Amino acid sequence: MNRSAQNGVTLVELMVALVIGLIAALVIQQVMAMFEGQKRTSTGGADAQVNGAVALFSFEREIRQSGYGLFGGSGPLCPLGINISYGDSIVADGTFFRPVTILDGGVGPDAVEFMRSDAELAAVPNLVVAAMAGPSGEISVASAGGLRVNQTFLVAGKDAGKVCSIMQMSEDPELDGANFKLYHSNTTEGGATFPFNRPDPANPPDFTTKPIYDIGDMVVNMGGFVRRRYQVNCNRLTEVDPTLTPGPYDCANTTPIVDHIVDVQAQYGIAPAGSLQITQWCNATAVSACGDWSNPGPNDVARIRAVRIAVVARSVQFERDQVSPASLALWDAGDPGDAAPVRALTDDERRFRYKVFSTIVPIRNVIWGGSN
Repeated sequence: MNRSAQNGVTLVELMVALVIGLIAALVIQQVMAMFEGQKRTSTGGADAQVNGAVALFSFEREIRQSGYGLFGGSGPLCPLGINISYGDSIVADGTFFRPVTILDGGVGPDAVEFMRSDAELAAVPNLVVAAMAGPSGEISVASAGGLRVNQTFLVAGKDAGKVCSIMQMSEDPELDGANFKLYHSNTTEGGATFPFNRPDPANPPDFTTKPIYDIGDMVVNMGGFVRRRYQVNCNRLTEVDPTLTPGPYDCANTTPIVDHIVDVQAQYGIAPAGSLQITQWCNATAVSACGDWSNPGPNDVARIRAVRIAVVARSVQFERDQVSPASLALWDAGDPGDAAPVRALTDDERRFRYKVFSTIVPIRNVIWGGSN
């Protein structure tokens, strides 16, 4: 056997091969880590894009529909306020409600509340044709207006001359000749309860003003009666019904609807009395450049034609370096009224990526309602 013809791998060659293999493994690892980081950044940016768009759509939908059922052909039906009770509690005692209410958050996010009907049929005023026997008496109307048991309805005075009331159907409308009777008992013989109706209107606590509605007054189908509050809690856009849940509001008593929303800012679009042309954009504060818009009354609400809203969405990925500027402009500056808001970012907040969404939404029920 010729041993000189046999070849092998020397120790030096083996060591060189190991070094080359280790270098290749390190390069592959670095490339994979880089692409994984890029993938997380891209995915986080896409998530922020989707979350911000969904949050903005939620605001747009509610603002456009707000005030539905609360306005007639000549303006608001309830300028003197609304009585609302739920269970044993008085939620509103002749309180004036706006279709859209901006609650200024100071240096933090604003909150926005909405009120409207969600009736399946048109929420148009239906005439009362007989005087009520008392505050808890049935109401006779010319048409059933699509009302069914469990649904709520608004009762308003002729020419907006009375405090309004939210009531709940305790049974389906009862045909009475050419008219219909609407019953609004708190309980029925079968044991069903209707929380929007007072347990016993004759006993305290009760409303300061308990209207007895008469011929010519109006009933509006409110369906499920939508009263909603959107605000940022725990870096999420949340919602709550202030009628059912008293404040203050936090993560525990609100329902999350969109994750990774860190800021919401809003302004009223104000027109001169009798005009549809917006001339000022105003913060909902007592020290607004437009005056005191912290608690607009009926005459002021008639001038609010639109709401400008900005939503800030944040990516999930916490970056190694600072990737965002020191502040975010939420909309363009230069319009008359209050200055455009700017959100300042801390050093740690700058390690996230942000998407800012803003839009202007008309309050069409105020415009169509004939408010001047």
